[in-house]
Amino acid sequence: MSYFSELKVRHPDNKFIFYPAVLILLLGFIFEYYFGIAITFLVLIPISLIVILATILHSYRAIIEEIRFQDQRTQAMFNIYDLINPRLPLPFLSGWAAFPELISTILQHVKSSNPKYIVELGSGSSTIITSYLLEEIGKGKILSFDHDEKYGKITENRLEEHGLSEFADVISSPLKTIKIDGNSYNWYDIDVNLLKDKIDILVVDGPPEKTQKHARYPALPYFYDNLSESAIIILDDAGRPEEKEIVAMWLKKYPEFTHEYIWTEKGISVLKRG
Repeated sequence: MSYFSELKVRHPDNKFIFYPAVLILLLGFIFEYYFGIAITFLVLIPISLIVILATILHSYRAIIEEIRFQDQRTQAMFNIYDLINPRLPLPFLSGWAAFPELISTILQHVKSSNPKYIVELGSGSSTIITSYLLEEIGKGKILSFDHDEKYGKITENRLEEHGLSEFADVISSPLKTIKIDGNSYNWYDIDVNLLKDKIDILVVDGPPEKTQKHARYPALPYFYDNLSESAIIILDDAGRPEEKEIVAMWLKKYPEFTHEYIWTEKGISVLKRG
């Protein structure tokens, strides 16, 4: 069943799939009537044709979609290098790292809003690249929390290598059980007293999805009282069903936020206050 649910077949494709199958089935009945071919064989032919044609159309659409994603990623990279001038090669923006589309989105909002204070859940390449833009602007600070001490230390070392330590602090924050809206979540062990100012941009790229259902939901409730009046929240992986549910839950609880969905391979949601 999952095979058919994941096929990238659209409603307009039906005429290319079912019409030929119905035609073959009708011809089959004619052949069966006149030549006595087994009915089971006649049914298998159109079913096989449907599967083959649907798979071909799925492959075609998947290739077209991948080309669009690659074009989008290339444009995002151009946007990044248009806004910053790195002194050293940047980290790879693939795999577990933040994709160029996410970083480009963050940079665009940093450039347009000139934030004083950015809080980031999940450190890495986005921390380094955003710090370059803060250096270019001449103000701003990132406080980045990472539940994995190893990766947090890697980010910290790279910030030092790039000469950006004054623009970002990376804090190791192992996950612990907390209560949000009456439910238990494995969430960062964060002392809000560490926050030195109101949060202008909150980047939510953790914890990992596998942690639990709606793993990233606590981000907005947890930091709500520490957000500035014009705060921006950027949620990565927003194309996943759980993240879509999280955004719906946030908007229901905090109706003062507006929502924009950015179509990328993983999806990005941007919520703006006021």
